[in-house]
Amino acid sequence: MSAKAIGKAGGLLAGTVFAMAALATGARAADYNVQGFIRQEPAIKLTDEENPYNQQGNIFNGRTVTLDSTGLGGVVTTTTRPIDSADNAFNLMATRLEVDFQANFNSNWSGFAKLRGYFQPDIFDGYGDPEFFETDLWSGGRGTFLEANGRNYMVDLPSLYLDYADGPVWLRLGNQQIAWGESLFFRVLDVPNGLDLRRHLLLDLVAEEFADERVAAPGVRGSYRVTNDIEIEGFTQLFSPSVLANPDTPYNVIPSQFTIHQEEGFDDAEGSMNVGGRVQAQLGDLALQAIAVNRRNPDGVFHWTDSGDPILGGTPFSMSNTGVYSAQEWFTYAGMARLNGFAGFNTAIREFQPATGGLGAAEVPTQALAAAELDFFFQALGPLRGHIARVYPRENIFGLGANYVVNAGAGSFFDQLVIRSEFTWTPDKTFTSPDLSRSHIVEDEYVASLVFEKYHRFSQEFPATFMVLQYLFKSESDMFGRHLSGMGATGARTSGLPEGEDSFNAIAFAVQQPFPNLIWRADFSVLYDVNGGALIQPGLKWKPNEAWTAEVFANVTLSDGGNDDIIDTIDWADEVTFRITYQF
Repeated sequence: MSAKAIGKAGGLLAGTVFAMAALATGARAADYNVQGFIRQEPAIKLTDEENPYNQQGNIFNGRTVTLDSTGLGGVVTTTTRPIDSADNAFNLMATRLEVDFQANFNSNWSGFAKLRGYFQPDIFDGYGDPEFFETDLWSGGRGTFLEANGRNYMVDLPSLYLDYADGPVWLRLGNQQIAWGESLFFRVLDVPNGLDLRRHLLLDLVAEEFADERVAAPGVRGSYRVTNDIEIEGFTQLFSPSVLANPDTPYNVIPSQFTIHQEEGFDDAEGSMNVGGRVQAQLGDLALQAIAVNRRNPDGVFHWTDSGDPILGGTPFSMSNTGVYSAQEWFTYAGMARLNGFAGFNTAIREFQPATGGLGAAEVPTQALAAAELDFFFQALGPLRGHIARVYPRENIFGLGANYVVNAGAGSFFDQLVIRSEFTWTPDKTFTSPDLSRSHIVEDEYVASLVFEKYHRFSQEFPATFMVLQYLFKSESDMFGRHLSGMGATGARTSGLPEGEDSFNAIAFAVQQPFPNLIWRADFSVLYDVNGGALIQPGLKWKPNEAWTAEVFANVTLSDGGNDDIIDTIDWADEVTFRITYQF
């Protein structure tokens, strides 16, 4: 870990812990509370489809594929990817422990800490011995700042902070999440923190709104209430990137024929601080807010990088039986990753001269010739892995939000309907180029959402039903941040390059219905990508007493294919998840 990171974050956390201890010592009547839960979380697959981004889910495993380099004077041969396909019954089989520690020291000071332990036994039919949690970000393989992990477990402190409140002043110091914005599925104003995708990707209960995924980091956050209707808020926080699911783990979504060089990009960003501010105002039934954030993009952008291979060093490739075996596999997986396989091939040659030229590689004018040249090198060298780096550009985000509560008279369906809109503008935002060039795409991006939210009591026998309908628009990238110019590749060997999309548009609907006595609750959520994909999540919760809770929910994915909708990326992830929780 860099000295500047220790100086900024370590000093802040050390001060937080010291202050907690000092306040606890000096506060004779401090009010303490400890509570938590232990939970078993299995997710059972609903189909026999394996994750195609992993080695043992690769759709070319066991298939004989033609290698044809005759377009460049070569020959026709065949190859078969020899890796066995997996046969898994589960996507997840985890045990979770969370313990909350809360202390009220006096009328001004309070403290909160959350300890989270997560154990994922390796019951999966997978390739090799994948690391479920170790990540090349923070020292020691940690994915987040306050974390310890091993191959099958992680223990972290997603919360460790002090709160200070005195009249109109509020301060929070320590490791914390910052949750802005109120949209289900969508993150418009919710820009301060990245997401940790290692545990359950984005497939937890929709109603939980990224609470388990949002990455905490050390920081200082404060607000000042100018009047009863106006509040000013600001924060500064250590940059901590989104954490990807590792290759060959159940929820990996980056083709495992790539090696991601995370350390070199994070070394440049480590110790950086994000800063932001927000102003909120209440004008009768209308609530307004405006935000401005300067941050490192936590998701990062990717580009080709030197493999460091003993034989192919100086190029972005290395020889490995876990790589790509054919031009057909190359173009298929480029489309699945929303990349341009033809442009990516030429870029890899152009940007890594003279090493690529020394191997006889040359840029070509057509996809057919690129396929022939690729097959020539696969025939000569065998399967090849691609090497990409992940970097974190700075960006400025400006946003507006508005909430309006409709007063339509008692008994009207529209009475107390909440209409919410969020909008952000990111000038000169940096995106991964579909050719993986080190010259990234830089464009202004606009993101907007429109939300209708309502509690309505349809029957006197049942509590009110919660309903929400949402629309999301993004001008340059999809919901996962992939640039729209990479959409629509068919994966064909000599045709079907990405056609791109003009914008991303999605609709979400969710309904939540408690039953009498509040023992049962039914949930139903749908995310629909207008390009032809849908995620459907029905769920049921049973809470017979304070100690025990049982939940079941399914994730059903539907896509019409074509590599142009977001659901296509997770179309293999149909599952039903059970949660059995004991609270103490």
